Amino acid sequence: MEQFPHGLRGEETSAELGGYRQELKRTLGSFQVFAVSFAFISVAVGIFGTFDDVLRSAGPVGIWLWAIVAIGQTFVALVIAQFAARIPLTGSSYQWASRLANPAIGWWFGLLSFCYLGIGVVAVDNALASQALMPLLGMAPDEQTARWITLAILLVQAVLTIVSTRLVGLINGTAVGIEVMIVILLVILLPIAIAMNGMGSFANLTSRGTAAADPDYFKVGGGLMLAMLMGLSTLVGFDAAANVAEEAKDPFRSVPRAIVGSVVAA
Repeated sequence: MEQFPHGLRGEETSAELGGYRQELKRTLGSFQVFAVSFAFISVAVGIFGTFDDVLRSAGPVGIWLWAIVAIGQTFVALVIAQFAARIPLTGSSYQWASRLANPAIGWWFGLLSFCYLGIGVVAVDNALASQALMPLLGMAPDEQTARWITLAILLVQAVLTIVSTRLVGLINGTAVGIEVMIVILLVILLPIAIAMNGMGSFANLTSRGTAAADPDYFKVGGGLMLAMLMGLSTLVGFDAAANVAEEAKDPFRSVPRAIVGSVVAA
């Protein structure tokens, strides 16, 4: 296995260590790399999109499973961070599998990653078009229109990525900063709102809600276990930072910290 000595930093990484001469510019700072990983997780959007499923399948008590999932995902993030620190090359899982096993296995990892990212980006952009932009603009629901808007969004994203990685990092970093501030405000304001209207109850923290009568509640695959999907479907994508390792300043430090830090922050 080819390894990168930790004494090498930034542009000092040589062609021989990576297996080819690097051509990408290192323009992303530590926060921008973190922002890439945190934006992919997008914990606020993920929770709002899945919390209703938790309430239906497990009741309010299901929220505690978030902590269990978060601990497990942090262990996964630590493993990926170790790979990213040792082999900081764009392509992440493809590069790791190719060097740890062989290029044929790496090819399959790369194909799966490509399919996952391709489907994920289109799905997110379509949701942005149909669930956010069209209602905000007062447009009537129409799937064909949403598809055209999705294509336009994809085109803009592609142009931005091709033109300047630094610009993409700046936009993404700004968006993540705003998201973090919104989450902090929610954490502060929601308890105040609950205290002021007097409708809160500590019993909610252990309530099974409408799922109390579910006979399969505690079974494998039952209502309680389904609540874990909120964490598993939200705390993903932290390995996105590894994909920009060749464009990051001091990738041996910034990329692993971004991977683990994004999960902990989420």
